[in-house]
Amino acid sequence: MIKIFRRVRQQLLSENKFSKYFIYAIGEIVLVVIGILIALQINNWNENQKLETKTQDYYVQLLDDLNNDIVSAKNTIKEFSNHQKEYNKYTSSYDKEGLTPIIVYDQISKLTLISTPLTFNTNTIESLQNSGDVGLIHSHIRNKLMNLRRLQNLTINRFEDTSKGQQDITQKLSGLLGSTTLPKRLVNQPEMKAFLNIDENLKELILVYEGIHRWKSISQLETIDRLEDMQKEIDIIMELINKELKK
Repeated sequence: MIKIFRRVRQQLLSENKFSKYFIYAIGEIVLVVIGILIALQINNWNENQKLETKTQDYYVQLLDDLNNDIVSAKNTIKEFSNHQKEYNKYTSSYDKEGLTPIIVYDQISKLTLISTPLTFNTNTIESLQNSGDVGLIHSHIRNKLMNLRRLQNLTINRFEDTSKGQQDITQKLSGLLGSTTLPKRLVNQPEMKAFLNIDENLKELILVYEGIHRWKSISQLETIDRLEDMQKEIDIIMELINKELKK
């Protein structure tokens, strides 16, 4: 193509057809400009396609994280709800007559002490923020993701704060009991059992256990409410993301 243009220019110059050469030169410039514009347009289209593909990939990753958070929230709610049932069953035993310290201690010492720590999947949103690609996400989705992350952080911080009350009391339990497995180990050790005489601490043990499980109950009930609210927010975000993926 370039050789053809050069041949035409040389022919016009050799024939002293300057007016036609001038018109031809303008036409050639216009063609070059059009070619450049087309090339830029194609390049922009390619770049936009790359960004669109990248955005779609982020949406898929976000959906994966959010799905995992839904599963985690449901499992945590189930675990905490089961503990609430056990705790309520224990407290309702006080409605009956004939409770003795031994019976109360036997019941409350069987309640689960440890709660599963709260964690959320923030890998994708952190990657978006660290890479500067967060602007690729539609603003209404981005804002809701930021609000969700604030809610997650608030939930974790609040859970840790309320759990600290439980942890402080649990330290007292160690001083009175040694470990929760010790009474079972002493069953076949009458001499050690008599020496340690844990039954002397029964009053303090019951009170400490009461404090632990009351703090745990308050913490878990509050966390259940926050997780249920979080699930609703996640459902909304996932619906918005799915709409974007279908465009």
